[in-house]
Formats: sequence, C-alpha cells, structure tokens
Amino acid sequence: MNLSQYNTLRLPARADRVIQIDSVNQLSEITAALGQTPRCILGAGSNVVLHAPLAATVLLARIMGRSIAEDGCLTAGAGEDWHTLVMWSLEQGYAGLENLALIPGTVGAAPVQNIGAYGVELSDRIKAVTAWDFKNKKLIRLNASDCGFSYRQSIFRDPATQGPWDQPRYLITEIELQLRPLANAQVEINYADLKSAFAHRAKPPSAQEVADAVIAIRRRKLPDPKEIGNVGSFFKNPMVSQLQAKHLSLLHPDLPQYPAQASHHEQCKISAAWLIERCGFKGARRGDVGVHEGHALVLVNHGGGTGREILALAHEIQQAVVAKFGIFLEPEPIFLPQR
Repeated sequence: MNLSQYNTLRLPARADRVIQIDSVNQLSEITAALGQTPRCILGAGSNVVLHAPLAATVLLARIMGRSIAEDGCLTAGAGEDWHTLVMWSLEQGYAGLENLALIPGTVGAAPVQNIGAYGVELSDRIKAVTAWDFKNKKLIRLNASDCGFSYRQSIFRDPATQGPWDQPRYLITEIELQLRPLANAQVEINYADLKSAFAHRAKPPSAQEVADAVIAIRRRKLPDPKEIGNVGSFFKNPMVSQLQAKHLSLLHPDLPQYPAQASHHEQCKISAAWLIERCGFKGARRGDVGVHEGHALVLVNHGGGTGREILALAHEIQQAVVAKFGIFLEPEPIFLPQR
C-alpha cells in the first residue's frame, strides 16, 4: 500500500499492509495476529521521513475521545488532532496549551518527541500516558516522570525502551494533561516572537490571545503541510556548552541563543535555522526537494520528491554546518525504516 497519504512530506513509500486502530479493544487481537512479524506505528505522519519501503504492517492509531474534568485534567485519545484539542480546551475554559497551537499531528504522537514551541513543552503539562504494551500484552499507565521526557525526546522514541522501529513496544492510546481554568492562567510570553507580539500591551494577554498570536506567527513563518509537503522543523536547535556559546557570540553577535532548561543549566540552545541560513541553504532546491524560502529549518517536497532525496539534502546541510560552525545538527523527525 502506498503511504503518501499517511505522511505530511507526501513521500511515496510503500508498506506491506495498513491496519487502522479505532479502539483499545482491537489491540489484544491484533497483537496475537501479528505475533513477531514486523509492525510500525504511525499517527498523522507529521514527524516521519519515509525513505524506503516498509516491510511491515503499519498500525494507524486512530483512537478518539476527549473530556475535561473540573480540576482541569484533560483526557484525549491518541487519534485526536492536536491543534483541534488545543483550541477545544480553550473553548472549555482551560488554559495551558495555547503556546502549542497549530502544531500538526495527532495527540498520540505528541509525547513521542515531547512537542514544544514558544517556551512550552508538552512535558510541562502532561500528567500521564496510557499505552498498549506489546511485550506484556496489556494496557499500562505511565506517569509523566516515567516517560523520560527531555528536549524532543521520550522513552517512546528511545530504542533502549521502545525497541527497533519494526518491533515497537508501546503504542500510545491516551494521554492526560493538567490545565488551569482561564481565570487562574499564567501565560508564557517570554519567547522572543511572543514578546514582540505583545510589547505594546500594559496587561498580560489572555490565553486565547496567546494562541491567536502563536497561530499568526506559525502561519507567517511555516508552510502549511496541506499546501506543500513538510514535517515542520527538520532539525533540533543544538545544545552547546556555555563556553562554546560565548565563543560563537563573539564571532557572530547576531546568533540567536536561548536559555536551556534548568536540568541543562550549563548548556545553551542556539538557533539551527540561523546556522542553516548562514550556510546559504534558505530557499535552496535540489530537484523536487528543497529548503523553504520562508524558514531555513523546514525541508519541503515540491512534488515528486523522494525520501532519499530529502535525506541527501539533510546530510548536505549537516556537513555544511559542521564545516562552518563545528556543530552537528540532529534531525527532529524519525526516519522509517530506521538505519
């Protein structure tokens, strides 16, 4: 089966077959039927690069459902659209996800890479993850502290816990998020773009206004996957030592730098987009693939591109950045099949 409709880069990889999972009640039977044959999990395909045929059964996580309790605990099925959930939570009178508006993908995929934007990460809001454990053939509930969250990372992405790409241990079925009533919300607007958006304001913006600003910024900077194939940011912002960050800032005073999390206080995060742009790749094109003209961090499929061409361009960018700045850029998306 052609998987071009199941990934936002619109890459034409093929799989042995596809099974859609609409209910947790299917999982026991599917597990028994698959046995030890290769399997692979996909959400909306908004964070994967399919660069070769998948000799596996693709499991589409499409479990729906959402609810929110009076204490602000939001529960959502893995198949729910992430952005729709963010806006729904605001409509229900709860804040906390507004900085994560317009991130493409499903709810079930969000914990895998610990999605984050504009100063907020999913790990700041998540309470627990429910997942099907293929090894023990049962549903388990993992508290946030059990998920190994860090910058764009979790146990669901770590081969040491999740296993190889074609024998994943966990399939996320549901997540729980802790939100706050709008009246008690403390919005996060310390990120540069949001600071600029509200610089004229004497009073803090509402959560809805933050969401609207984030949506406007993302639409201005990032291409819509429905219009041109992409997975959003292709590379992580690299973490460097404070000493290296100071050295780079002396050589390049305009290099954007961001504070790291408290757990990485000896490090500094720098802008991958800036590094790529300074290497001359913004707007570059290699056949049917290229770098978006509006944002150097976004690799795009202009139509007819292949996963191998995307990987070749990514490798070219990595080599150039290492040669010019001595920094290795780590990709954000998952490559399937993994090499």
